[in-house]
Amino acid sequence: PDTFVSVSRRVEAESYLRKVGAYDAYLSGVADIRYDVRMNRVVFLIKDGRKVVDAAGRALNDRTPKWYRYASSKHPFVCGGVSTAILVEDCASACACHEVGSGVALLGTNLLTEHIEVLKQYDRVFVALDKDATDKAITMVRKLHSHVPTRLMVLHTDLKNMEKDERNDFLRSHINR
Repeated sequence: PDTFVSVSRRVEAESYLRKVGAYDAYLSGVADIRYDVRMNRVVFLIKDGRKVVDAAGRALNDRTPKWYRYASSKHPFVCGGVSTAILVEDCASACACHEVGSGVALLGTNLLTEHIEVLKQYDRVFVALDKDATDKAITMVRKLHSHVPTRLMVLHTDLKNMEKDERNDFLRSHINR
């Protein structure tokens, strides 16, 4: 939509990306992120290859829902081009992982058939859902393991809330085991 503009048009949008560790992914072009002036949201464009198939927007204020899906695609948000996938809940967390692996966001906590098809393209997958979704993460590991080597990362803090060095060290320590 023409309401999607550069993130640089809104200081709060840039601040949000910096806060959640997604700013580097934005600057390097690994993630296509915009600002929706009409809805006051940071918008992560969801692509299938080079084609935009959907978008997920994060409210910059107390607006509900906090996350808004612009279309009805079931495609996950992917950030990065590495052969190791780190499966997370949201786009910001996926962007925060991009230096160590390809962040793949479920956009929730449900693993869909469409997500499995995307994840099968990776050499291996690490499931890193928020601590409150650990039971779901274990179920996902079991389900994915028949398609691609999959392991669990138990998080004590959401990846997007960790400092960059702490997050990258944590991810590397699990991936390099």
